[in-house]
Amino acid sequence: MNLDYLVEYVYLNLRERKLRSWLTILGIVIGVASVITLISLANGVNEQISSRLNTLQNNIIQISPGGQQAFRTGGGFGFAIPGIGGGGPRPGEFGGNFRRETQQLTFGEARDLQSVLGVDKVDPRVQGRVTISYRGKNTSVTLIGVDPDAFTSISTTPIVAGRALNSNSPYGALISYRVYNDMFKGEDLLNRQMTLTVSKEGALNQEYAIRVIGLLNQSSGSFSMSDSAIYLPVTTAKAMLNQTNPSQFYISVKSGYDTDAVAQYVTDALAQLHNVAADSPDFTLTTAATVQATVNSITDTLTMFLAGIAAISLLVGGIGVANTMFMSVLERTKEIGILKALGLRDSELLKLFLLESASIGIIGGVVGVLLSFVFSFILAAASIPTVITFELVALGVMFSGMIGILSGLIPARNASRLEPVEAIRYE
Repeated sequence: MNLDYLVEYVYLNLRERKLRSWLTILGIVIGVASVITLISLANGVNEQISSRLNTLQNNIIQISPGGQQAFRTGGGFGFAIPGIGGGGPRPGEFGGNFRRETQQLTFGEARDLQSVLGVDKVDPRVQGRVTISYRGKNTSVTLIGVDPDAFTSISTTPIVAGRALNSNSPYGALISYRVYNDMFKGEDLLNRQMTLTVSKEGALNQEYAIRVIGLLNQSSGSFSMSDSAIYLPVTTAKAMLNQTNPSQFYISVKSGYDTDAVAQYVTDALAQLHNVAADSPDFTLTTAATVQATVNSITDTLTMFLAGIAAISLLVGGIGVANTMFMSVLERTKEIGILKALGLRDSELLKLFLLESASIGIIGGVVGVLLSFVFSFILAAASIPTVITFELVALGVMFSGMIGILSGLIPARNASRLEPVEAIRYE
């Protein structure tokens, strides 16, 4: 029996058992659609995050006190991924001021790091939560004290109005995008005086008069900026917040130097200052590359997890195919005996049943792929990113075909081994 006859015979059998065939195919459809949709969802999230991380400044190094434990619970990344989050950590929140006991960073160390090979500017920063008020409106924001000269070099966020920070204007503040655009919407803040209130534990709140000298644009790929903060010269901020040590360093790398190499130089220098081993420091150093690696690790794990969940649906679909094929062999035992008596060889009978089970898998795979495109369209309409690639589609169809073949292998082998006389007599 040639291939054309085998295909026609399979088609006629599937059409004769429409309901059972389509119920079996439905199991494959659900499995394939689930696998492709969930993997494409993970790919979409990964691509979106990666594209935004790629816009981060790759010449900036951030240093926070505390080792890897602080990195997980207290150090924080201290940067804003465009379109994902608001920015730096806040005291009392994840990534804020909670740290294990460890040697703190110092302003003296910031001066020492300035001489490390490849380092351009070092910006030691202090930060804390404060309240700012203007014309009866008030809101809680993060006050960040920065070195005016280093901040100008490190920050790539443009000033949309006004001027940059200056050490000669100790109470002149830069206001970030969300503060003036969302919190004080409609207020003309430029060159206006605001009241800044610092809460003192066990003492009266301290009020300061600050003047808005500049408005910052929304951060786009700025590794060291927050859209929900105000910036003052570090000498002023540390006096307001009563902080003697910086909470973080931001270091810019000179043009022509490799950031990872400079990061290693900085690690060695600061480890020596802290009298600790460079491979087990009591501080956390972060670059755009380390953030990218961390995010890739997380999204890769997410992809495998979602694929594993969806694969369960495919397994259930494969069991359905096997059940259908076993029942088909039992129901068609007499027919199999007649075919063998007419001269159909065992190998041809094996091909016949494998072709039937593979057809169920492939049809289910194709319909599942089409359904996954529908799901992707719905998710896209809800602003949820998905990425369906040709490789993913091809893998879905091929895998469903393999599921069909493997599920039908044992029933097909059983059918091919039936004795013609016994099969014809079967009732």
